[in-house]
Amino acid sequence: MSTVRPAPGAPTPQRLCPHCASVATTADSHCPWCRRSYRRRVLPAVALLLLVQTVLVLGVLITALAMTGDTVQTQVDDGIADIRKEIDDQVDDIDTQVRRELRRELDRRLPATAP
Repeated sequence: MSTVRPAPGAPTPQRLCPHCASVATTADSHCPWCRRSYRRRVLPAVALLLLVQTVLVLGVLITALAMTGDTVQTQVDDGIADIRKEIDDQVDDIDTQVRRELRRELDRRLPATAP
């Protein structure tokens, strides 16, 4: 354990341990009660903050993409339904025309029978 001695005649500083919250009159770099360093470790807190921020941003991004995907899927489904309806209408029109033409051709070729 390294000990830093204050200059002769200088008062020994009071230090508050950031870990155990004890106040000690010491020039040492470690708390006499819990033996942990008086220095706070900032890097783990910053890393945790960045991790939480990244998770939140990714969560919002994923949610936005999912909502956009749902909207696009709905629009595609609506477009497909419209196209199917148009095709069905066209097929029905063609079917009606074919039946009409077939009826005319049959009427032309077959002799009319009197009742």
